[in-house]
Amino acid sequence: MKLCLNILEILSILIIVCLVCVLLISYFENRRLSVTKYRIADSLIPAAFDGYHIVHLTDLHNASFGRENERLIQSIRQLKPDIILITGDMIIGKPGADVTFAAQTVNALCEIAPVYYSLGNHELRAMLYTDTYGSMWKDLKARLSPEVHLLLDERETIVRDGEAVYLYGLNLTPELYRRLRKAPMPQNYLTSLFGKCEPDRYHIFMAHNPEYFKEYADWGANLTFAGHVHGGMIRLPFLGGVLSPMIRFFPKYDKGLFTNNNRYMILSGGLGNHTFKFRVNNLPEIVSVTLCQKSV
Repeated sequence: MKLCLNILEILSILIIVCLVCVLLISYFENRRLSVTKYRIADSLIPAAFDGYHIVHLTDLHNASFGRENERLIQSIRQLKPDIILITGDMIIGKPGADVTFAAQTVNALCEIAPVYYSLGNHELRAMLYTDTYGSMWKDLKARLSPEVHLLLDERETIVRDGEAVYLYGLNLTPELYRRLRKAPMPQNYLTSLFGKCEPDRYHIFMAHNPEYFKEYADWGANLTFAGHVHGGMIRLPFLGGVLSPMIRFFPKYDKGLFTNNNRYMILSGGLGNHTFKFRVNNLPEIVSVTLCQKSV
């Protein structure tokens, strides 16, 4: 009996030590920034966009990196992007939560490069469920600079030296953020929003939820930027992210570069957290992408 108690005591101590270590690591990791760089080559990228530099941000959730997010903004300024893409969840979707800080951060980025902003599930529910969230969405929109390109299921044409690529801001329905199991995307969902894909153009998707990468690629998106999964919060060697916000363990899409029939998705681990504040082996991430024209 005494031996059993000793073993239980040792196990309890080990568990407590492990939890303290996770909390300490998470505390320090949440306050650091990393930059992940990619090069994407495609024959459909116009010559004018060879070397075009994109910075991608997602899932800030009101996280602060220095006063007024000065460390985040300075890190992006040093990257000298041609364009900044934001794939949502800059705010925390809780009744009464602050929206001013996120708006100020986005507005400050406009001084660096043109900013394009599509919604995540937190902005989406603030927009749709005003009985619960009050004027959060209205307040956020009012505080955003007119220079911010807010893409709500819309396409914009990005022109450089007379050549163009298409940029899409996709804002999925709440049903497509279902927890525990993935809901099927309705047939022709993307076509109903954006029409048929023009196969001779280069198409860039901003789509918060990465689970539908196959559907994006099948429609014709050449490059998708996504977030939402927070890198799986805790990342284990060889196994990747442990848990997604949809309550799925070891999600297929957690963080990094994914391919489907020569089409790509770059999934950022995001910058902040909301309900669960854990980050282990998973630094807050700025994504930097350089487009390259590939000869046929």
